[in-house]
Amino acid sequence: MSNDTRTAKTIKKKRRRKKRYLLRFFIILLLCVGAYFLLHIDYFDVNGIGVAGNDEVSDEKVIELSRLEVGENIFDIHPWFVEKRIKKNLYIADADVKRKLPDMIEIVITERTGKAQFTMGKNYVIADSEGMVIEICKDQRSVTLIEGVTVEKAKVKKDIEIAETDRYERAQAMIIAAEEGDLYFKKIVMSKVNVQAYIYDTLVCEGRYKDVMDSIEKGALKSVVFDLYQKGAESGVISVGSNNYCSFTP
Repeated sequence: MSNDTRTAKTIKKKRRRKKRYLLRFFIILLLCVGAYFLLHIDYFDVNGIGVAGNDEVSDEKVIELSRLEVGENIFDIHPWFVEKRIKKNLYIADADVKRKLPDMIEIVITERTGKAQFTMGKNYVIADSEGMVIEICKDQRSVTLIEGVTVEKAKVKKDIEIAETDRYERAQAMIIAAEEGDLYFKKIVMSKVNVQAYIYDTLVCEGRYKDVMDSIEKGALKSVVFDLYQKGAESGVISVGSNNYCSFTP
């Protein structure tokens, strides 16, 4: 076989190969275009957005943060980007966004709750259980107000800085113990040795910090508070002594 013949055959093979590649490319392109239009029919338009796991942040606020809208195509929604937008709210520790075919979006929220608030000038500083500042606001929130401590510095997303660190740590421990003991204090006033814990505006528990903590952990204070609740008493002083001794003065 001559060199010219071999060259001609090689050229023909290359042309056939090129045609096959082009054919495959157009077939893949048509399949992609077809799939795109198939996935973007009205059947896959978002018809509802469900929110679960939230308490501090409302459903409406979560949806507003997500920027999701009813009517947009479910496949145009990228969960990672939606989750990132939602977590800009510091009360939200995590968000899990899932597509529920054909037309639903589910958002599951894990919240970061405020455990204590402090006054700083005319503002209130809200911190979580780790001491991270969640919010600085003009109005009080529904979390325990701690008095008797001085806020030296507070910045959102940073740890709060308190002058009286020992009082701050004791107050945080008291809030956690109360939560575990099914109690809630509206306000805690800390001093060097003693503490006043307000159950209502006019019902206060007071005593040495160690004695009050013991009464919380042993359930003695809860028993007294429950008894007063059943009697309808919402004002007075619960004095706490050693050995879980509690006395009530109306």
